Amino acid sequence: MSQASLLVINPNSSQSITDGLVKTLQSRAPLAARLVRPPSINDITTGNLSASACWRDIQEKGYLELYDGFLVCCFSDHPLIHILRENTRKSVVGIMESAIAQALLVAHRFGVLTTGTGYKYDRWKEIDAFLGARSSRFAGVVTSELGVIELREGDQTKIETNIKAAAAKLATLGADAILLGCKPLSIPLVQQGFAEVNSSMPAVRVIDGAKAGVEFLAALVRINKE
Repeated sequence: MSQASLLVINPNSSQSITDGLVKTLQSRAPLAARLVRPPSINDITTGNLSASACWRDIQEKGYLELYDGFLVCCFSDHPLIHILRENTRKSVVGIMESAIAQALLVAHRFGVLTTGTGYKYDRWKEIDAFLGARSSRFAGVVTSELGVIELREGDQTKIETNIKAAAAKLATLGADAILLGCKPLSIPLVQQGFAEVNSSMPAVRVIDGAKAGVEFLAALVRINKE
């Protein structure tokens, strides 16, 4: 089979977030990330606005025909996922569902470390919906109280303190895997925060939904073409 062409979509207009995705994923798949507003996705309103802007861009550029599969890089049940699935039979994957799927295969209990506070309770519902019900394997959601852009451009001392504290809280909730609810979250800081609480336990698995998503999407595209 010829090499699959995957469209990786950053549904916000933050160049630093897109740069981070390019750095992480460029060795894994062809990458084309579209930049649209808003600069970050913090709630239902900005989620829907970004979905509308992305969908308009995808239609104008003819991307549904150009690409074999689509990865939506927002850690939520982003509306763009459902818009794409409604308009194409090609594979569409979100990073939240990809991260959960990986966690279910490799860990006993997982928790989510995310930014801000705007999506906290919606994420509980979204994760429950993906799992089919409330599950004992889901330890919960802990926020870093940091904004998405702040993670790349804010005070480093505050970032380190908040991320480590959030990871430590997930450790106390019994998680042995931590899902990154935002791309700029530092994996080493998450690991350090967890280790400070569970120093005698094995290192925590830190799961990046973007990496998992590319792998799952490539597999789905390959299966669909067989």
